[in-house]
Amino acid sequence: MLENLATTDALTGISNRRKMLELLELEMGEAARYGTPPSLVFFNIDRFKTINDSLGHEAGDLVLKELALLVRGTIRQTDIFGRFGGEEFLILARHDELKPAYDLAEKVRMAIEQHDFAIDETVTCSFGVTLFRADDTPQSFIGRADEAMYEAKRSGRNRVAARL
Repeated sequence: MLENLATTDALTGISNRRKMLELLELEMGEAARYGTPPSLVFFNIDRFKTINDSLGHEAGDLVLKELALLVRGTIRQTDIFGRFGGEEFLILARHDELKPAYDLAEKVRMAIEQHDFAIDETVTCSFGVTLFRADDTPQSFIGRADEAMYEAKRSGRNRVAARL
C-alpha cells in the first residue's frame, strides 16, 4: 500500500513522476543490454491555465482524470504512461524507429482533440517525440522530448514534433 501511494498519482491513478523515472531507467538499461531502444512521448495540455482560471480547478481536475483514462485506452498495454507533473505526461514505448513513435503520439493527439471533455473549452495537447540514444541520461532523454514538445507549441499547438 505504501509503495502504491509513493508511485501512483493520486488524482489520475496513473504512475507518478517518481515511478516514471524509475521505469525510464529500467527501460534504458534494457536498451543498453539488449539493443531495444525505447521511444519517449512527452506532452502537455495546451492552455491548461486558462481552463483552471476560467472554469475552476475542479474542471481542471476533471480534464486531467478524463485525459488519463482516454490515453490509457488509446495506447498499447505494453506502453508505459504516467503523469510527470501538473499537466505534463510521458509515454514510454518500445519503438526502434521514429515513425511508429510519432504515429503513436499522433493517435493520442487526435483522440484527445476529438474527445468531448464536457467543459466549455476545447482540450488539445502538444507532443514531443524522441528515441533513446546510447549516450542518453534520463535527463537528456526527457529534455529532448520536452524540447520537441515546445517546438510543437511554437508551431501552433495541438501538434506533434520530433527530435532525434
